Amino acid sequence: MEAAAGEAADKVLGLALPTTTLAAKVFATGEPITSEALSDDARGSGGSASVVRLGPAFFVPVGDSKRVRGVLQVANLPGRPPFSESVLDMVYTFADQAALALKIAEHRQETEQLTLFGDRDRIARDLHDQVIQRLFADGLALQAVLGHVRDLPTVSERIARVVDDLDDTIKIIRSTVFGLQHRDRQQRTGGLRARLLVVTDEATQSLGFAPALRMTGLLDTEVPDTHAGHALAVLREALSNTARHAGATAVEVTAEAAGRTLRLTVADNGRGIAPAVTRRSGLANLRSRAEELGGTFCVARRDPAGTRLEWTVPLPARDATGQEG
Repeated sequence: MEAAAGEAADKVLGLALPTTTLAAKVFATGEPITSEALSDDARGSGGSASVVRLGPAFFVPVGDSKRVRGVLQVANLPGRPPFSESVLDMVYTFADQAALALKIAEHRQETEQLTLFGDRDRIARDLHDQVIQRLFADGLALQAVLGHVRDLPTVSERIARVVDDLDDTIKIIRSTVFGLQHRDRQQRTGGLRARLLVVTDEATQSLGFAPALRMTGLLDTEVPDTHAGHALAVLREALSNTARHAGATAVEVTAEAAGRTLRLTVADNGRGIAPAVTRRSGLANLRSRAEELGGTFCVARRDPAGTRLEWTVPLPARDATGQEG
């Protein structure tokens, strides 16, 4: 849920919808769906209707015959009358306009990304083919000179130091080239948001239901690979523990990147956690992962029932150029 408006909108903003929802079916088929009582509709489960009680509702695909880019959901509170035909027509028109705006924005973003990737490829190629080769040649030339000044200890020591510095510089540039290429591959294969969705989808089979996932903040751009890897491992362990021990019927996962902090929360409505369970090795691993990154981990019982895990770590500060420090 990238945008929400109306009563209780803050409760559903950022919610990730499982494939069992009516919205997901509209996204997959491109066909609109109408419901007289969304929260009680047996055709779908999960999503906003499981968080907020909703009555009459309808879902409209946002896109064209070639591609659905999103779904627009409009719903009333329970007990309110169904929507009239004039309201449906108005929302269909709005969805068409939104689809056009999204298409234009996507084309602009794709153009900017292609330009960025091209610039990175050019920079990496120039660094490798020109700068590194020239530094390497200069280093060889200095090593040749070094053989002629062996009888001058001070001079030979300075030349040897310069050669070592050139070798270190070449290593740094090669590392930079690899970083540029690796970052492009990571952006093309998906960021942390996509990987969080994969982990929660994988847990559906062991849990017997789809966890509710809420994601807020710049998770794809502000969270480095190391932190993302730890967060994904923590989420897998937490969902696995819930499936094995909690006996829960609902799980809420929240991932947030805000204020240079990454926070992952997993809450369920199960039987709760006993005091002795806090010493389990799996939970110790979660705490160890937090402490390794300078963060904290806590687990507590929920009222009236269930368990809440919170894993919080600081994100690296950025310097004036926007690079991670």
